[in-house]
Amino acid sequence: MLEYDSILIKNNENNSKCLDITYVTKKLLESFKDELLTKEDELLLNLIFSTNPTQEEVDKFLKDWDIEVVGGHKALFLSYFMKEHPNLRFSEYVSPRLKGLMQYYRFHNMKLISAFIKICSEYKKNGINDILILKGGVMKYLRPELSRVMGDIDILVREKDFIKAGKIAEQMGYSADWQLHSIDLHPKGTEEGLLDIHKYIEMKNDNVKFEKSIINDLFKRATKCNVFGLNDILVPSKEDIVFISLVNMVKNLSRKTSSNGILYNLFDCKYLIDLDNNFDWNIVLDNAKKTKTESQLYLAIEFLNNIIPNLLPVKILENKIFEKKFNDYCLLLFYKRFYLWEMKEHSHALKVQDVIKNPRLFKEYMSFKPKYFILKRSIIRKNPYFVKKILKKENVLI
Repeated sequence: MLEYDSILIKNNENNSKCLDITYVTKKLLESFKDELLTKEDELLLNLIFSTNPTQEEVDKFLKDWDIEVVGGHKALFLSYFMKEHPNLRFSEYVSPRLKGLMQYYRFHNMKLISAFIKICSEYKKNGINDILILKGGVMKYLRPELSRVMGDIDILVREKDFIKAGKIAEQMGYSADWQLHSIDLHPKGTEEGLLDIHKYIEMKNDNVKFEKSIINDLFKRATKCNVFGLNDILVPSKEDIVFISLVNMVKNLSRKTSSNGILYNLFDCKYLIDLDNNFDWNIVLDNAKKTKTESQLYLAIEFLNNIIPNLLPVKILENKIFEKKFNDYCLLLFYKRFYLWEMKEHSHALKVQDVIKNPRLFKEYMSFKPKYFILKRSIIRKNPYFVKKILKKENVLI
């Protein structure tokens, strides 16, 4: 186990110790933030996370905020705020819409919970007893009063039960999309998500053995609970929930997926860390060390604290060797996620048939396609030295 005091320092203005992050790391954080949040989103989050919100602040915010424009996913966060502060007044236009939004998602949550109960009951009957609930599903259990936007409910089973769990679901009439680490279950003939069965949690490492290294620890630290009326479902420790949430968030950021789910990390992490005074960051760090995800963990902490200052009480892995590793990780991620991503989109748009129809595109096609082919090779995109040279040449880095 890593020692908390020697690894982490508090994130406060008076502490001068901090990781020396590079320009590209700052640019990566800013790019993620700009891509994820609008100015209106930032105003919403500032209101929601304010310590002592006033009626004047609420009125000022609602004056220029329109639920119809923002959409249900982000408006749901304001419904949390309204529920948490019953003393504050909301307009006759906003209040019923927020309550209706909570009801709408509560109904959708119940559909997923019903499928969870049905399928997991069948697993129990067939000897699959170690069922650990994850991600949005476990937070819905922990905070039943709050509706959530969930595409499915995630569970973790023992690797020996993984194939059996998928086959039982298929025998029950569900459609199963088999992947290396998970099985996505859908109602027959639809793409609607229901249950996502994991044998390990994908963290985008080069070696799956690292991702599997904490599975026994997750089960060992979990507590058997009555979850949604089903007995002996395993609920992870709050530290494991936070670790999975943070590392999964970086995976989604790097893939440009689940942007709405990323915002839930703000609420979930704050709730779990503030739940009591016994949150053990050593467990989170030990998980990161075993799974080789120290850089992902620190990037997640920096990213969330960049949105809501001092949201998480940890600031740094104070180690010069880690510092270089982290900055190299961010450099390669920036290159792949923002530089190569744009090239990829342009490459897909630049088709042979378009060149045939418009010969003036031939010169661009012949100069761009070979360049993209070379720059996306693993020998380039996994080498910090080459990547830094390329980004400087392209005037991406100063």
